[in-house]
Amino acid sequence: MTKEEFIALAAEAALACSRLSGFPAGITVAQAALESRWGNSGLSCQGHNYFGIKAHGNGPLIQMPTTEVREGKLVRCAARFARYDSMQTCFADRDHLIRTLGCYADARASAADPEAFLRALAKHWATDPDYAEKVLAIYRNNHLETLDKS
Repeated sequence: MTKEEFIALAAEAALACSRLSGFPAGITVAQAALESRWGNSGLSCQGHNYFGIKAHGNGPLIQMPTTEVREGKLVRCAARFARYDSMQTCFADRDHLIRTLGCYADARASAADPEAFLRALAKHWATDPDYAEKVLAIYRNNHLETLDKS
């Protein structure tokens, strides 16, 4: 999938979810782009999981290798990830997790400010200490803020 194809598909899913959640769609697209390598990662291709969402509940799952930052060091490990039927289902579950889990209260409170929302989300979403900056670079370089002004 090309970057342009990914943005078009992801923007459609993100905008639909944003209408319900109020979370910034441009940040959603940028986050999905980073996590899924523009829709080309094994997890996104095999499991329609664009955010690295770990398996939870009784839903379908897929086990895949991943790299995490632990105590400042990159560690390769296997992890159980949620498997989805579609991009839309994955994006909806991401928003559901942010809406319902207590650790994301600061992100919910900052939903009107895309950068603040992302910085609050990143504290609990990823182990990479540079995660927020990486997502923001994609957000800015691809003009995804236009999704948050529509």
